[in-house]
Amino acid sequence: MNLLLVDDHTLFREGLRGLLANISPGVAIHEAATVDEGIDACRTTSFRMVLLDLGLTTSTGLDTLDRFRAGVPEVPVVVLSGDPEPRHIRSTIDRGAAGFIPKSHSTDLMIAALRFVLAGGVYLPPRALDAPADTAAASFTRLSPRQQQVSQLLLRGCPNKVIAKQLGLSEGTVKAHVSAIFQILGARNRAEAVIIAARSGIKVM
Repeated sequence: MNLLLVDDHTLFREGLRGLLANISPGVAIHEAATVDEGIDACRTTSFRMVLLDLGLTTSTGLDTLDRFRAGVPEVPVVVLSGDPEPRHIRSTIDRGAAGFIPKSHSTDLMIAALRFVLAGGVYLPPRALDAPADTAAASFTRLSPRQQQVSQLLLRGCPNKVIAKQLGLSEGTVKAHVSAIFQILGARNRAEAVIIAARSGIKVM
């Protein structure tokens, strides 16, 4: 299993590389210092997950995530950040991140979070789940079978293009399903849908 760590601080990469080795036997850790290096690596190697620091020198904040997702939309990306504000966390999920891990997390909690993402879930730190969501949790049982398929891929952080490819649908059809899902769940965006799923105990398959 290949994992990619994108961070421009050598010492941080070295420390995290040792931690990542404990996730699973036989894991191979690859490294990149910039977004472009990370995208190039994803085009030559198949990665199960990418850990992306949003505080890169050459690209900072949500722009870092947007550039990476645009370059390789099919690869799950977990954001590492020193800014654990709920609004910031929800913004990264809404932009397609498969998880958000504050750099203040303990080693054990970080490993557990990464294993959860590798199992197909979308990890949110407890602080994000405790924040006001502006919408009430709704039942996923109201979704049609096709909407449930779309919602599972949506909760994994897949963009519409990837969902369309995996389900054999047009992007326009996927967009219509996503809009319907948001309406049924009472969510305004992907981030709220993930939070509603987490609060409702919905498991990502």
